[in-house]
Amino acid sequence: MIQRIQSLYLLVSSLFYFNYWFFGMEWFKKGFLILKDILAQITIPEFIFVIISFIPLLIVVLCLASILLFSNRPLQYSLSRLAFGLSLFMCLFSVFYFYNVLQDLIEIMPSKTLEFSMYAAILNPFICSYLIYLAMNSIKKDDDLVRSLNRIR
Repeated sequence: MIQRIQSLYLLVSSLFYFNYWFFGMEWFKKGFLILKDILAQITIPEFIFVIISFIPLLIVVLCLASILLFSNRPLQYSLSRLAFGLSLFMCLFSVFYFYNVLQDLIEIMPSKTLEFSMYAAILNPFICSYLIYLAMNSIKKDDDLVRSLNRIR
């Protein structure tokens, strides 16, 4: 299970997204309030905040489920592809979100360490998307290898 490289990619990606969700929720709430003030002419419902705030946790669950389904490669690939799509959404959302609220969040940061972690949070979805992409390629290569071995028999 963990000896495969795609399991390692998915595990690292799920750990990064869990940290992104667990440690960034407080700052996400503050940034969402700033974003609502900036976009005052557009009413943003609260349920959108709840949905977007739990997407990283959903990606964690999908990556971990994909690791556990190592024996069922088509399902593992489908779950990884779904996690990749959600991760790309998080990339786009992070660009939009941090473009609008980064300066205001940096002004209320109490330390340089948290400011550095804010910059790391900007890069996190991009790194995780790349890791999930690498995992998908590895799963596909494994599936192709197994199918080619079945043809020889």
